[in-house]
Amino acid sequence: MSVKSIFAIGIIFIATSIGWMILGGTNLARTSGSSSKLRKSMRTLYGAELAVKAPKLCTKTENKTAYRSEEKPSFTYTYFYPAQSDVAIDIKLDRRKKGNLWFPTFKAHFSGTYTFKIDSIDTAQQYYLQANFGSADTIYNNVTVRLNEEPLQTLAPLIAQSDIPILLNSNGEFRLSIEYDTSGMETVYYYITPGHEEIIELKGFTCVITTDFADYDFPSTMLSPTTKEQNGKNARLTWNFNSTITGKDIGLIIPNKLNPGDIIPRVSFFAPVSLLFFFVVLLMLSVVYKQKIHPMHFFFLALTFFSFHLMFSYFSDQIDIYLSFFIASVVSLILSVSYVRHFLAKKIAYIILPLIQTIYLIIFSFSFFFDGKTGLIVTICAVITLFILMQITAKEDWDEVFGRK
Repeated sequence: MSVKSIFAIGIIFIATSIGWMILGGTNLARTSGSSSKLRKSMRTLYGAELAVKAPKLCTKTENKTAYRSEEKPSFTYTYFYPAQSDVAIDIKLDRRKKGNLWFPTFKAHFSGTYTFKIDSIDTAQQYYLQANFGSADTIYNNVTVRLNEEPLQTLAPLIAQSDIPILLNSNGEFRLSIEYDTSGMETVYYYITPGHEEIIELKGFTCVITTDFADYDFPSTMLSPTTKEQNGKNARLTWNFNSTITGKDIGLIIPNKLNPGDIIPRVSFFAPVSLLFFFVVLLMLSVVYKQKIHPMHFFFLALTFFSFHLMFSYFSDQIDIYLSFFIASVVSLILSVSYVRHFLAKKIAYIILPLIQTIYLIIFSFSFFFDGKTGLIVTICAVITLFILMQITAKEDWDEVFGRK
């Protein structure tokens, strides 16, 4: 092995790495360029995040300050919050794919029953209900609203976010029931504090979210459930509060499938590390087993690695990401084995080389399917590789190796 050969292999490695950077950049540009457009399209079809705002009652007093006739009068509001809230949200996962991106869409059924109790009724005041639908991007079906058990005849005030005049019973109580089916994407929020920045006292508050998935998460700064129950893939999350003061809300992040558009650029950018391990081990094997491997052999083996990432990148647009990964892995192994069998010993060609390609190309790449585990897997493989190479080359005469023509 000559220094000239090692230098040539280094040039091949650098050139292939540049190719991977271009491929990774192309995949990244394809994903980022279409992501916002596809997301907007999915929001149109399935709605945005589901945001439910807790209702509240209020009285309003017109400010007596002078204003011009064309100006709207201003009011001072006094708010009253539910004495009891029973909220249930049932979420069914319904993920959809557009282009090479999956989106965590879902279907949900919401039902909420609220009881307001005002101890000191001001008979001179008109009481109003403030309740509305969370977002214009959300789709609501089968909407039912009842005020003191009487159905609301028109939903126009809720849609217009207008104050709805209501009547309290003789005990100063008012009961509101809301129920509807909806769909959305990515997250579910239940805003306990309608103003989002208010601090209120919760009395008799119960919120139950049921799901048909268990790999949920919670947005930061949100309240954690008081109890969690899991039955297989189903989950039941309960928030129970009584005489609790908080300014926080409830939220749930809907899990998504592994996105080809997210993982493929990362695999491509990491590919030079895989090839470096492969080249080093192959060089050591050529020394130990006295095999003559020309730099051009390294060039074509580098191309088999590159073919894996090329197939994985573009097959994943059309078929399942796991299937495309499997096809790319098998094809790259066939390319390598069918090539090296012509100039390497059978043991290396049919056993050792497929093994090291499986480790450094396939396992290293597959580690990106496990979020947060890539570094650990690569570290373990690197340490094991170092140990094996040290053992098999310990008795080599390196002066003879580098002096050999």
